[in-house]
Amino acid sequence: MKDIKSRFLRFVSSKKINVFALFLALSFTILILNKLSRTFTNTITFSVNTVNIPETFVVLNDSSQQLNVTLKTYGFKFLRYYLSSPKLTVDYDDKLNLTDSTFSWNQQRSYSKINDQFDKDVEVISISPDVLKFKYDENATKDIPVVLNKQVQFSPGYDVLKGFTITPDTIHVVGPEKILKALTHIETVPLDLKDVHLDIGQTLKLELPENKDHIQFSHESVRLSAKVEKFTEGVFNIPVTIKNVPNNLSLKYYPKSVSVSYYTNLDGFKDVQEKDFKVECDYAKHLENQSYLVPELVAKPESVKSAKIIQQKIEFIITE
Repeated sequence: MKDIKSRFLRFVSSKKINVFALFLALSFTILILNKLSRTFTNTITFSVNTVNIPETFVVLNDSSQQLNVTLKTYGFKFLRYYLSSPKLTVDYDDKLNLTDSTFSWNQQRSYSKINDQFDKDVEVISISPDVLKFKYDENATKDIPVVLNKQVQFSPGYDVLKGFTITPDTIHVVGPEKILKALTHIETVPLDLKDVHLDIGQTLKLELPENKDHIQFSHESVRLSAKVEKFTEGVFNIPVTIKNVPNNLSLKYYPKSVSVSYYTNLDGFKDVQEKDFKVECDYAKHLENQSYLVPELVAKPESVKSAKIIQQKIEFIITE
């Protein structure tokens, strides 16, 4: 057995096996070339691509349409159809029949246009189906607002006064009217930021709908910016006024003023003044048998990001 094994190994390592392999490869190549040089008849499935559709229309199902074309040609020609995804073009300018919801392609009327898409040495034997029906919809336009999808956490003492700026804040959309009616807004991809203490400036992609193939968007991304500033808090004691008290009633109430805390940027803190705040109680909103009114902050400076009333009840009694 050892002698047989050693002889086999010497044969494999010798030049004889290399010559044998070379001749085997050449024979196989010649066989394939001879096969591909022959003429065959076969049926190939082509996907359909529509062109020259009027701008007022959009085709909804062109990607699902197919034509089965029986061809007669050399094997070399067939090889490229099997190695790729073959497509044929259907031209809307070929006087297609138009109805309320579809336009129809007829292979008898457009046979020559299909035949012209093949090389001269490719013979088209038959095409099926005879008719293709394409659903269409009329295009509409719409301006849709962009909504920022964010989770932003600022470092302690930092915030934005004027909020976030999205550029553009609306996008122009063109597409089927039925689809556009369902679009009320376009969200950005989720933005997740933590410990923010520097200005924000970055590009965000938009979360486009799944059926976007039939829609044209003026933008597929937006620019987000925000000025991040140091913030601080302050407190003012603001007098309370009561409105909508009936003429036949006289009220006494307490307290006469309430504490209002506010939150603003450090640069604008010195410009915030007490007179810019206004607190009111609306007597018309109080409930029967309720002995207090709820104060509301009805005015605050634009430079204040947020403010709240610390005292939530104003006690009152009616005096004739």
